[in-house]
Amino acid sequence: MSETPRLGLPYLDMGQAQKEMTHNEALARLDGLVQATCLEVRSDPPGSPSEGDVYLVGDSATGDWEGQEDSLAAWHQGWHFTAPEAGWRVYDQARDRLLTHDGGQWRVVPALQIPSLDNGWIGYGSGYAGIRYYRDAEGRVTIEGVMQAGSDGVVFTLLEGYRPAEALMFCCWSGGGPYRVDVRANGEVEVQASNTVFSSLAGINFMAVG
Repeated sequence: MSETPRLGLPYLDMGQAQKEMTHNEALARLDGLVQATCLEVRSDPPGSPSEGDVYLVGDSATGDWEGQEDSLAAWHQGWHFTAPEAGWRVYDQARDRLLTHDGGQWRVVPALQIPSLDNGWIGYGSGYAGIRYYRDAEGRVTIEGVMQAGSDGVVFTLLEGYRPAEALMFCCWSGGGPYRVDVRANGEVEVQASNTVFSSLAGINFMAVG
């Protein structure tokens, strides 16, 4: 019996007996993989799984999961495993996070924070990303995006957990050339010598406290 190349779904063969079993197996796999969510990441199988439960197999897997690290384990009258490919995403319910597979391992997708802007600043528009920031799994914060129509001063304040240990100074680019951006330990992001036509915050990244 042959299978589909990406998800390993079983094809129906000509003249095959009990086709409903093959068809139902394919449906069960799709049920666990489409809009994929997992209950949690763990290395040992749960004692009493429910029909349709999906887990992401962690490191040093044991028991029935031995050798299935990084796979999605779905319970359908027994464990069924699917190895991920680059670009796959799964939502981890236990830790409220989105994971993506890079072809070698699962990585956390950073959550974007969209701040409210002060001092008259608005997003630049025209297909350019607005002001936003995020923190990766290693604690590095990135600020990016383009704004316009504002004036010098504090543009927004970073949330706790996204702030540096001490004040930092960055050089960014605007419609008038290079300008100064300060990111303070209290979370304030202040601009000096900015330009109302456009001012970009691209290139700002630092390690956060906590």
